[in-house]
Formats: sequence, C-alpha cells, structure tokens
Amino acid sequence: MKQKILTLFLVLFTINNFAQKIKIDKGEIKLDEKTVAYIEGKKPLFKISSLDKNYKISIQLKQVVPVPAIPIMEYKNDETTKSNEMEFTTAKFNPFNNEKSVVAALVEHNYLNADGLNIDMIENFINGEATGISAKLLGAKNEIDQANKAIDAYQLRIDDAGTIYSVKAQNQDPQDKRIGYIKVTSPSSNGELKYEVFDLDNYLIATWFAKSGSLSGYSKFLSEELITFDKKVFRAAFDNSGNPIGYKMSRDITAMNILRVLVGNGYTLQHQGKAGVEAIRMEQAKANTEKINTERSNSANIYEQTGYVINEKGEKKSGPITAEFQSIKAESSSGMADMTAYGKTVTLKFTNEKGREKTENFKSKNGVRFCIDKDGKEECYLGLKTMGNTLAAAGSLNSLSFDFSSFYKILYEENGYMVLVNPLLPSDFILKIPSQEKGLYTNKSSNDKLKKNVAEYLKCDSLVFENYDFKTLEGLIKVLEDYKNNCNK
Repeated sequence: MKQKILTLFLVLFTINNFAQKIKIDKGEIKLDEKTVAYIEGKKPLFKISSLDKNYKISIQLKQVVPVPAIPIMEYKNDETTKSNEMEFTTAKFNPFNNEKSVVAALVEHNYLNADGLNIDMIENFINGEATGISAKLLGAKNEIDQANKAIDAYQLRIDDAGTIYSVKAQNQDPQDKRIGYIKVTSPSSNGELKYEVFDLDNYLIATWFAKSGSLSGYSKFLSEELITFDKKVFRAAFDNSGNPIGYKMSRDITAMNILRVLVGNGYTLQHQGKAGVEAIRMEQAKANTEKINTERSNSANIYEQTGYVINEKGEKKSGPITAEFQSIKAESSSGMADMTAYGKTVTLKFTNEKGREKTENFKSKNGVRFCIDKDGKEECYLGLKTMGNTLAAAGSLNSLSFDFSSFYKILYEENGYMVLVNPLLPSDFILKIPSQEKGLYTNKSSNDKLKKNVAEYLKCDSLVFENYDFKTLEGLIKVLEDYKNNCNK
C-alpha cells in the first residue's frame, strides 16, 4: 500500500513539475514567473517577439466554418512574408482570452519554452509544406452547404401520422407527394428510443437508435446513429426541442434530422427498398459466383476441360470434361449433409452425328479412362477399384454408395503397369499390374500389413519387400520394372 501511495505521489509531482503556469503581464509572457517572450496586439492579430526582440512573428486568428466556428492560427514571418496555418489542438481555445490561447498553443507545440522562442522549429513550420487548413475547411463547408441545398430542395415534411412528403415525389398520381413513413417504435429491448423509416412499399429503409441500440448482422452498438437496410451507418442528432408541450410527429426535430441524413446520403425512399434489395441480392450472387469460381480453381476438380473419354467398350468420345473429386463449400450452403459420391463420375459434352450437343455420364466402376489437356500436356485418369484402403470403402458407404471404385490420376504407365494417385492426396499412391483387376494402396497400412498385401497382390517371391520404397513414385516404378523383369514370366 505504501508503495502505491509513493508511486502516485511521484506521478503527481512529475505532472506538476512539468506543467508550466502561463502568465501575461504588460506584454511579457511568463512561464512559471520567468519572462520568456513578449506579446503585443489585440485579437485577431498578435505579434510575438523573442527576449532580445531580434525575432518576431505574427499570429492571426481566423474563424472558419461558422456554427460552430473552428479557430485556426496563421503563423507569419513579417520579414520574409512566409506563413502557414495551424489548428488549435489539445490547447483549449478560450474565446474570452485569445491572447492566452495563442501562448498556450505555442507552449503545446514546443515553439515556446523556458528558454524562450524555439526559432528553428517555428521557421521549419512556417517554411514547411503548407497545411492549407482554411481551404480544406472552406471546401468542406462548401460541400456541406451544397448538400444542404440539395436536401432543402426536397422540401421534406412529416405529418402527425408519420407520413413523409416531398416535392420530389415521383408517383403515378402527380398530386401524391408521399415518399415514405416514419414511426417511433415502442422502446427497444434496453428501453431506449428507436425510430424506423419505411418506403412506400413498407420496406424498412433505416433504423435509428437513441442509445446503445443493436441490430442483427451489425456487431457494434448504435447511439444517435441510424443503420440502413444495406448496413450503412450514419449519425443523426437527437433533438427534442420541437415539442416543448405535448408531442406531435410533425414537430419532431429528431425525425427530421434522420430524414435529412437519409436523403443527403441517397436514400430517397419512394420504392427504393425493392430495388435496393434486388441490387443486394445481385451483388451477393456475384460475390458467391466469384467465391465458387475461386474455390473451383483451387480444387482438384475438373470443369469443362478439353479432353476425351474411352468407355468400357473401347469407344473414344471427345469434348469438354467435368469431374468432381471434392465438394465446393460455396455451392453446398444448404446446411444438409452432402451425399454426393465424389470421384466416381465423369461428364462429357459432345456433338453427335446429327450435330446435336449431348451430355453423357461415365462411371468409374466400369473401368472408364478419361484424359484432359492440362497446360499442353495430356493428363489421364482411370476408373479403378482398390484394396488396402478401408477408408475408401467407408467413404462410399457414407455417401450411400456401394460402388467402391474411384477415378485415380495416372502418374506412370507402361503396357498396363501403372502407378496412380488419389487426386485429393498427392501421397496416396496406388500400384496396378495387368493381371489384377484392382489397384493396391501402398501407404494406408502398417509395414507388416503392407508387406502381406504386396505379397498377395504381386505373388512374386523373388521381390524382397525390404529392398523397395513403396511410399514414393520412384520407388513404385522400380517395383514395377523389377516385377516385369523377374516375375511376369
């Protein structure tokens, strides 16, 4: 406890030690009773001199953008006529003591300290890049003025029933000047005031909350803010001064503030909701399409690739090929379990002898082969049943399929001897010899189990299991070469 008190005392002592007391007495600027510079003049123009009076600057106060005015200072070297503008920041501007406000600003920026005027820093600022604060503020004011003129042109009016009118209304009846409706709802869940704005079709265009309001789909609290149907947030001030006695919607200044903010940001009601919702849907559809295309391009799936299929009869048909080995999340957002049996079907589009475009599906269980043009090289797949992988069988049962075959990509092939791979798992190799209908997975079992599977599959005692690497493409090619030379007699 003593340590905490001591720490607090040191903090307070430090703050007081560095806080300099400003005093102006007969033109002398004093910091902690020490004269550090001189000041003369009256608002809005003051002249600050160094102690030796060899250096002098003018500081002119400007009021930009009325109601409320934003005070800024123009620093000027009278000899060089160079100048630059600065806003008042943490140094509070006192409208009743401009002289002291100017000195406080100098101290705040370290242009004035116990050693006097910091001439180098002042000159660096005056001769530095122009801040252009007046122009920026005036530009902002002009934009606000123009926006207000545009809003005023709508001549917005609310009746006591909450119907909103405007001379800009474009309804079938030219005398009908309604553009929407506004209502004060019962207090929200936290007891705070809430307004809702609707267009003529009763689409909810915006909701305004007085304090700590929340809306589904938006993570932050809303206070004196409105949120639109397309999740844009704008500030609109609360003002109850329009109804000093009793309440009438037609005099509700808060309601009018909300409408002016909406109109000023392009929410002109009438039939905007329907068009806006449709635009949102189109944008969402576009985003979803882009997401699908991205997921597709990053997947192992094949979509409309040029190629050909050789069916179980040995017939060859050419055309765009589609084969899906995995689901695309953006396409399966229904929440229902995906029962698709991936990797078991290839779809070919082709033109028949009558010139008509046809679509035909081919199944992996029939030993179908298909090839596609992949960056100028031929990439082929074979429909094949396998052994040595119980997970593949479980996957087929999960998709309610009793077809235990799949299409596998061919990595090596010579006279019916093949090494293939699972398109989704580049390390899942399958060995295939002509005398076996099925392929053998070589990395889904323990060494002991694999040794037994290899012995049963190859049926060749001259191949010593321990002499081969069954986990790499090169190792499996070596197995097949030695098998052809030593076992296939």
